[in-house]
Amino acid sequence: SFLKGAYPVFKSSCETAASSKGVKIINDEVNKVMKDFTYDSIINIEKDVEGNISLIKADTVKINEITSRIISNIQKEFDKIPRITVFINMGTVSGISALNNVKPKFEIELESAGTLDSDVKTEFKSVGINQTQHKIYLDLKGKIGILTPISTFSKNINMRVLLMEAVIVGDVPDTY
Repeated sequence: SFLKGAYPVFKSSCETAASSKGVKIINDEVNKVMKDFTYDSIINIEKDVEGNISLIKADTVKINEITSRIISNIQKEFDKIPRITVFINMGTVSGISALNNVKPKFEIELESAGTLDSDVKTEFKSVGINQTQHKIYLDLKGKIGILTPISTFSKNINMRVLLMEAVIVGDVPDTY
C-alpha cells in the first residue's frame, strides 16, 4: 500500500526535523549560558615561584552550575516547542519523478521524552613545544518525542558541545 511505502520517508523526515530543532535549541542554550563565563572564571592555573605551571584546578561548583543551567534551559525550551511543519517529497515516496515538486506538509508536535543526561569531559592535547590545548566539553544525551497524525515515536539526540578552550603556554626549552 502507499502508506506502507510512504511511512519510512515520513518517519525519517520527522526525525530529521525534530533532530534539527533539538540541535538548534541545545546550541542556543549553551551559548546563552556560556556568555556569562570565561575560561579563567572556572579554571585556576597556579604557578610555582619560578613561574612554571604547577597546578590546573577546576572550580567544580561553577562547572556544576553551568551544567545545571544549560540542562534546565534546554528542558524549558523543549517544553515550549510548538508544532513544526514537515514536508514529504512525493516523488521520493512514490518513485515517480513527476511528483518531485509535490510536497504535502504535515504538522507534528515535539516533546521532551524523559531526561536529558549530561557528562562533563575535559581534554588536554599537545599543540606545540610546551603548549597544551585544554578543552572542556559537555556530552548531552536525550530524546525528543514526535507525535504525528499517523504515529508516535522518538528520536535520540546525542551531542558533544564545546564549553570552552584555552592554550596553556609553558616555558620553551633552550634546546629540543
